[in-house]
Amino acid sequence: MGRKKHQAPGLGKALIKDRFGKSKTSGHLHAAELAAENIDTEVNLKSVTELNSLDEFLATAQLAGTEFTAKRLNVHFVDANQKGILSENEEKEILATQDEFKHLLQIPRRPKWDLKMSKDELDKNERESFLDWRRKLAVLQEEEQLLVTPYEKNLDFWRQLWRVIERSDVVVQIVDARDPLLFRCTDLETYVKEVDPQKQNLILVNKADLLSSQQREAWKNYFQQLNVAAVFWSAVLESEKLEDNEEIEQIDNDESLLSREQLIQYFKDLVSKDKKVIGMVGYPNVGKSSTVNTLMGVKRVAVSATPGRTKHFQTLHVDEELCLCDCPGLVFPSFLSSKAEMVLSGILPIDQMRDHISPMNLLSRRIPRKVIEVTYGTNIPRPPEGDDPNRAPTSSEILNAHALLRGFMTSHGQPDNARSARIILKDYVNGKLLCSRAPPGVDEALYRDWTVSKVDIVLKKLAAKVAVAADMKAVVERIDRLNKHKGEQASEIEAEFFKPEQVKTFSKGRKSSDDDKSSKKHFNKKKEKMRRVRTVQY
Repeated sequence: MGRKKHQAPGLGKALIKDRFGKSKTSGHLHAAELAAENIDTEVNLKSVTELNSLDEFLATAQLAGTEFTAKRLNVHFVDANQKGILSENEEKEILATQDEFKHLLQIPRRPKWDLKMSKDELDKNERESFLDWRRKLAVLQEEEQLLVTPYEKNLDFWRQLWRVIERSDVVVQIVDARDPLLFRCTDLETYVKEVDPQKQNLILVNKADLLSSQQREAWKNYFQQLNVAAVFWSAVLESEKLEDNEEIEQIDNDESLLSREQLIQYFKDLVSKDKKVIGMVGYPNVGKSSTVNTLMGVKRVAVSATPGRTKHFQTLHVDEELCLCDCPGLVFPSFLSSKAEMVLSGILPIDQMRDHISPMNLLSRRIPRKVIEVTYGTNIPRPPEGDDPNRAPTSSEILNAHALLRGFMTSHGQPDNARSARIILKDYVNGKLLCSRAPPGVDEALYRDWTVSKVDIVLKKLAAKVAVAADMKAVVERIDRLNKHKGEQASEIEAEFFKPEQVKTFSKGRKSSDDDKSSKKHFNKKKEKMRRVRTVQY
């Protein structure tokens, strides 16, 4: 039997009163009030890895014990439509500064060592060398105001790279064909020669099937002028050959795109030793693991878009003559103009981005309006009267059109632009929205026209089944196979979902029939309205 309303309080309250005495305010405190009382004694255990400029300023002021008041002085309004877009003069100044200090952008060196050193002594020297390298990069960013990409700050990953270089006869840098120079580390090539002048460097341009024959020829000429060994290949295309067990036509007649067998033989011809060791190095998301798996013929390493999946280097034997030494994915320090460019390059994770307007504005400058409209089946609003009719669409125009078409809405009834931005930006990184950078010395507009014309041909092929040029045939067939595979999967899912036995009516906790009614004889009408559950038919 429960205690009556006016019965004396229990033991708990008696103990509290005995210890703390009676208080005039006996009500419970809000969590915010409790936090305010204990702000000086509690320890902040929240992990913070990145702060925006305002949060960093406030945190620094709080640590320094500084009090300040805000005054409204000069107000600068930022145009959302131009956010993340650099003017031509700003871009030229940044590029000039980057060229000036490019020689300072290095990777950490392993300090000299020998077999007489103890483990602790070697570990100490490596840590000191690594710390000195990080300090130099920090000074470069602070004093010269240069934007350096996020790079690997775990010493253990760089130790794996040092060991791969020492063991390998040829160090292969795998780069993305859409922007090879961004993913190429020239200082790595210098360090390889410092370790042993007999070692060789090679640039493996992956995802080269996303380039037209003209674009590959332009990059081939560029690397030849620099006297840099570079070959073109597509891990995805060769993997499809192995999975489908069928011969896919070569994209080019000039054989600039190597097959799996040709690439293996190319590696063997580089070294005269009986047992060749090829070190595979590259950024995350450039296709390094896919390349290794395709060369092996089976999946031997995990495929991941973020560094840290592979903790240690692996030695994989292709055959008796060739051994692959797979290094963990490493993000090398490099120069970029803005964080928006990092997002579009796949360096920063899209799911963790805080600002989607800047990368979307940059994307709209690179991808033509008609390509976005045809890709997503939407109509982007034309510029209003008084604006340049040929200007690129703004981020809000693209995202509003995409979100409204897909039904992405916020709780306030507005288009969910952030959700649409994540989808479109991932399509850009994955190559669905195709754009690539021209090599130095080649007109950027002409180079991109080759890409746009390629996209137009593919879209026409899928829509009207028109004839396609020889250099585009394999790309079109690859897209056709992917669409066919997705269509078959969708048909199977729909057939399974809409089986007659799957169409049922449910009520709360059990099946219900058409004449199902409450078994209670006496009930209150208002309570019955809350109790009975609507039947939902699937």
